Amino acid sequence: MGGAGRTPGSAHASGDGVVAVGSATNFFYHRTDRSGRAVGPLTAVLCLLLAAGAAVGGTLWWQSRDADGAVDRARPPADTRPRPAPSGSPPVLVASVTGPVSDLPGRDFALPDALRMSEAELARFGSEIVPDSAAFASWYDRHGAVVTESGTITVALRGNAAEEVQVTDINVHKKCGPPLDGTHFEGHSQGGGDTVAIGFDLDAADPYPQLRARTGAGLKWTERNYFDEQTLTLQPGERETLSVGVISARHRCSFTLELVVATRDGVLTQQIDRQGKPFELTAAAPAAQGSRPPAGYRAAYAQDRDGWHPADPAAAAAKGADR
Repeated sequence: MGGAGRTPGSAHASGDGVVAVGSATNFFYHRTDRSGRAVGPLTAVLCLLLAAGAAVGGTLWWQSRDADGAVDRARPPADTRPRPAPSGSPPVLVASVTGPVSDLPGRDFALPDALRMSEAELARFGSEIVPDSAAFASWYDRHGAVVTESGTITVALRGNAAEEVQVTDINVHKKCGPPLDGTHFEGHSQGGGDTVAIGFDLDAADPYPQLRARTGAGLKWTERNYFDEQTLTLQPGERETLSVGVISARHRCSFTLELVVATRDGVLTQQIDRQGKPFELTAAAPAAQGSRPPAGYRAAYAQDRDGWHPADPAAAAAKGADR
């Protein structure tokens, strides 16, 4: 009877000393000793969410355990961003590097300064220095000689990983400026190189490895990316010789090459240079339109069947201007 007459805002005491106060929108308990605390609707919802989260987290943790009860931690996917290869164990070993060697028939090269050679010095140059590869290399470096217009770098590679790796790209890092205009050397014609399948135009803002296709007139620059059409892989211990052509018609450039290698551990990069120094190539010196070297240089020498002789840059420039 007493219970039937309770209103929504009334209170009653239970047998254990708990007083219940209730309404349709707010119901809570408190003990008569004032130790109880109110629990509102928002608090109740938060408690339910925390409990559900704990249950889900516990289930995921349990499911992540393997059959032996050990936690099987998630492994991130292989990083596809290129990063430098470890110096002690690169995926590809660079066994040797030579060049650039001129692709021009006369194996042309240039010096930054004008070199005036007497007849005796020129005779010694032709008879003692040029035929001796070590002596010529020393003379070449000492005078800052640079291959002109077109050259080839030859790189001997060997697979150094435990599995097959793939060279997916070659990058060029370059610094360029005006062409050399000191002294021009042109040897006796020996025929141009004709074996390079990869080439870089150093005059481009962002050089890429072009495919060079063989034609009746020699190798042609196709403007197609080599690695879009060709695959270069290396098995463990496998050797490969890579010939890289470079050209420039406007600049003198110092540059290095960078292999991009796809491996099981991700994409790695490897720098290639000339024994710790950058490679170099120079365009021909600026000259009158239609002129060819030695036009534009301050001094020049050319090799004939009977040896080396001075050449006349002014006469070459005048000849080009008359065309």
